[in-house]
Amino acid sequence: MTPEEYRMQILKLTDTDTDTGGSEDIKTLLGLVYLLKEYSSEETLARNFSALRSDEHADCRTLLKALRRKKILGRGPFDEYICRPGYEAVFDEVVSGFAVTPPPISAYLDTVLKEGDRAAAKMIELLLKVDIHGIAGYTQYRMLEEEISERFSPSTFHALEQRFIADKLCLYVRKRAHEFLWLYNQSEEELKRAREVLRAKREEELFQMHIVRRVEEEIRILIGLSKRERREWKEIAATHAAMPEEDIEKLSGYFSGFKMNEDFLFITGDMLIDRDTLYLVITDSLSRYDVREWREDPVVFISSETPAWIDRVKKVFNDAYPKLSDRKIAIALPESGGVAYANFKQDLLSRFLERIGITEIRAF
Repeated sequence: MTPEEYRMQILKLTDTDTDTGGSEDIKTLLGLVYLLKEYSSEETLARNFSALRSDEHADCRTLLKALRRKKILGRGPFDEYICRPGYEAVFDEVVSGFAVTPPPISAYLDTVLKEGDRAAAKMIELLLKVDIHGIAGYTQYRMLEEEISERFSPSTFHALEQRFIADKLCLYVRKRAHEFLWLYNQSEEELKRAREVLRAKREEELFQMHIVRRVEEEIRILIGLSKRERREWKEIAATHAAMPEEDIEKLSGYFSGFKMNEDFLFITGDMLIDRDTLYLVITDSLSRYDVREWREDPVVFISSETPAWIDRVKKVFNDAYPKLSDRKIAIALPESGGVAYANFKQDLLSRFLERIGITEIRAF
């Protein structure tokens, strides 16, 4: 078959209904093969095909066999479906027009936020945060599935997966143990716009949380108490260190103030009191990704929602780097029973947690 005959064969199949199936089905399937490249396994193609055709019973396997019979598709070294060797240029030229075009993710996200769809917004947030290669011990897909399933429900996750594929926002991809949801054909500029939309919304929501003002007030009280208790010490230290007293005062009590962290999308600040330091993180919910990837410590994550994985913290940190024993982490839940979890002890931590109403600290 010459390249031109190959081209005409594709056009003939996609222009009319044939014994291989409807032309729209063929276009959808070939478009997926074009987009997925080396990831176009039968399972991957079937998952995306049924979602794009909005029919959970739609099965492209018979169609794949027919396209192989017609010598349109072949099989690669890992059993993925590919165009016939030698016709790559013609295949790409013709089939690229069948590939689904995704909507701008920033516009899609803006609609989700206006509708108040918390589950969809959280899923998009994680898709923007977690690289398709995932993190140590997790594929990206497994992390998304566990987070959304535990926070909402397993059915919510699978419904969102189907919806996002049907809306052409992402594709499901699997190649052996590598599994992820792919926000395909989104430019870096468009991804940046989406992160800005999400950051603005998260900043508005988080700074309205009552706990932010409460923590600020309690920190001011702690600093004030420290300054009164340490006045005599400061005078002596300033004399011996030949430092201005105001510099010593900064060392004995300092708070950076709260600001929005654009990478993790939560409120952060740090304080120093009597030579003890703490990084503070305030959020409405804390994901596995957030707690594993945060690098500054000692840290207190203050969350209004109890993480579903709180009793499995050690498991969450399997394969993480640095490992849990090399970090100092506390998770405070002042609005969920007044309890905190921590793997370190510190005077400032104990005093701070007591000030915000934590009555029990559990070790993990």
